[in-house]
Amino acid sequence: MTRPRSEVAGWIVLGLLLLATLVAAIAFDRARLPLLGDEATYAMQAASLAWDFDLVYTKGDYDRFVAHWGAPPVGLILQSRGRGSGGRLVYGKPPLYALITAPFIRIAPVRGAVVANALLLAAAALLAARAQRTRVGEAAPLWVAVFLFASVAFAYVFWGEADLLLLAAVASGFALVYGGDRTGAAPASIYQGEDTVSRRRTFGRWLAAGMLLAIAVAYRPFYLVLFGPPFLAALALPRERRKSGLAGLVLGAALLLAASGGLQFAAGGDWTGYGGQRQGIYEGNAYPAVDFPASGWSERVETRGSASWLRAEAVQPDFHPKLLGWNTLYFLVGQNVGVLPYFLPLMLGFLAARGDRGRWAIPFAVLVAVACFLLIRPFNFYGGGPLGNRYFLALYPALWFLAARPARPVWALLVAALAAPFLWPLWTRPTAYPIGPGGTYRMVSPVARQILPLETTQNALPGGQVAVGGGLWVKLLDHNVWPARGGHELRFAGGTTARLLVGSPQPLDALHLEFDARAPTHLEVEGTELRPVLLRPDGSIVFEVPLGTARAVHPVWWSPYDHHHYVLDLHLPGAPAAPVGVRIRIPPSSDRLGI
Repeated sequence: MTRPRSEVAGWIVLGLLLLATLVAAIAFDRARLPLLGDEATYAMQAASLAWDFDLVYTKGDYDRFVAHWGAPPVGLILQSRGRGSGGRLVYGKPPLYALITAPFIRIAPVRGAVVANALLLAAAALLAARAQRTRVGEAAPLWVAVFLFASVAFAYVFWGEADLLLLAAVASGFALVYGGDRTGAAPASIYQGEDTVSRRRTFGRWLAAGMLLAIAVAYRPFYLVLFGPPFLAALALPRERRKSGLAGLVLGAALLLAASGGLQFAAGGDWTGYGGQRQGIYEGNAYPAVDFPASGWSERVETRGSASWLRAEAVQPDFHPKLLGWNTLYFLVGQNVGVLPYFLPLMLGFLAARGDRGRWAIPFAVLVAVACFLLIRPFNFYGGGPLGNRYFLALYPALWFLAARPARPVWALLVAALAAPFLWPLWTRPTAYPIGPGGTYRMVSPVARQILPLETTQNALPGGQVAVGGGLWVKLLDHNVWPARGGHELRFAGGTTARLLVGSPQPLDALHLEFDARAPTHLEVEGTELRPVLLRPDGSIVFEVPLGTARAVHPVWWSPYDHHHYVLDLHLPGAPAAPVGVRIRIPPSSDRLGI
């Protein structure tokens, strides 16, 4: 049968984009950029499996990592089973990603994981496009291309974390669940022509789907809700194959989770990578088996506190209405982590949605998982990732399979055009280091900065936090301002513009900014020029900066009480190209000076 030209064009576009991604992954010298987040842990875990055939951390693993990467493993997460473990340490992550990437890392220690990611993306994309072809029709390959490349999803290929695996696993699992549908068929007859499928084949298909979806659950238990729609889809199977489908789905999930936990436990860790005596090692920290005996790990964790997710205090929901309201807004349209600017093609699923075979439950499952992250991780609901919301990445492909009606390719092109203003920096430099020279995420476009709200709730966004006295704290939103050593003074690069997020437990009408003698007598705030209200004998200058209404009011990660947040854009016109000292103070009520 001759395929429509639009479908052929879609397959060509999807194939070329996947091929370009693979070529870029092969050529990408990952060692030239600093490791981010948990990359060091995943790299060491896979290398340990590739060379030593185990998941145990040793000094040999540390030395091998330094030889490959030229630097110590900053962000290394380890765990032990407790004092009875005899100093046996394993990596504090599930072993599944290491199992997949170990063969690639054995061949190419630095680039191997990135190449494996590109192949995972390609396999999931082709499987999803083939599955959607039976319902969406000729638009399916182009839609999948837009799902991946008109969002931040494709750029996760170039970072050695497990997030791309989770996206691929969920996309592939849902493709197996919904891949037997017929184009344009009515719900009552969608299985016409499938009755000859054997129970054994049905069981195998759903067993694989259960195992794939369980990969995501092994890494983050909140993704368990993604089993809801496939379970309903299994119930919709013809009666003679319904039990086979349900049994395969449940058994596949159970086997995968048992295998993941069993490997972790057999290596000497907890049943989950997020339990046991777990702690991260960051820049300036000592490394076990290198700086101190591995047998001292338990004592250090007991002294400093465990980073286990299974501690009672780690899973306490926060039901503060203001916090939930702001986080809901930021989740949708935050300039750094919003799903609409950075996963906008999810709307395609709704444009061609049909509720048969449990599809109606897909958005509800996604919303439940999102609510769990917002309530349990309200100050880091996006996973601290450099590319949009990494916790949403595994939920994203489930929404692709809402689409179950014949669709037009032009819809995908329109969505890609709408996403372009937000994704242009990523399209032009997908392998660039995510944090730019300004101290903010490089992928955030000028359009996003102008029209989308800054996330005042999120503690893991770039920018240091400084206490400046009087209950005030400041988050430094770019590199043009930095804290001075000792005390509460800041340093401002003269002749530049600095952006600050100022927080206060009390509402404020204004702030006093006290600059040292190198500052000029002009200060621009949000484009408005201010004159000093006080000139001191030592040459320092005081400006009174009106604040207006707080940008947001909500609790913060170290306090359950409301804090008022204000954003300041400061510019000292005519200042010398040298650091200018500045102190931020609350004006005393007795000597407030009018502007």
